[in-house]
Amino acid sequence: FKMAKISPVSRGMGAAWLLLAGLACAHALTFNVDPAKEECLFEDITSGTKVSGSFQVSTGGFLDIDVKVTGPDERTIYSVSKETEGRFTFIASETGTYKACFGNFMSTVTPKTVSFVLVVGEGTQASQVAKAEHISPLERSIRDLSSALSQVQAEQEYMRMRERAHRNTSESTNARVLWWSIAEAIALVAVSVFQVFYLRRFFETKHRV
Repeated sequence: FKMAKISPVSRGMGAAWLLLAGLACAHALTFNVDPAKEECLFEDITSGTKVSGSFQVSTGGFLDIDVKVTGPDERTIYSVSKETEGRFTFIASETGTYKACFGNFMSTVTPKTVSFVLVVGEGTQASQVAKAEHISPLERSIRDLSSALSQVQAEQEYMRMRERAHRNTSESTNARVLWWSIAEAIALVAVSVFQVFYLRRFFETKHRV
């Protein structure tokens, strides 16, 4: 094997690529949970990795869902019951498969539509390598930018999720108002027709008498 000499520029670019590789990975899903059923999502996460997630129920019933997040050892990390939306953040204590389950056990007829965002951040390994290499100000800026981008990405996904839920609520309200207006119009026409026929018969009977 031949040992190649690494220039300062190459060293900086290598560290930059290492730090950029540690950018958070975000997953956004929208799925249905049938009545009296549970849907679970799985993600392999390395120990020391920061994980954050958010969920929101956009349609179905009272817009509530049961959520439970567990680690590889089945220890409960986050758990809520009958919530419309929520957020959680934790540091993975061990490497393994983490599970997020959404239960619709409170409903017997109506399915629920759930939007879920999971952001798996940078682990401790990249930070340890960077410290060992005595990172430069540029590399430190890249790390800070990586962290900021992860937060912005998570916030954008959360805002998209809320906007989708609010849009669905607005469309549902508009549809109900439309049908109520149609029902009112039909009722007014029916009452008017009834009054016309009733008054006509009343005057016809009075005229004959």
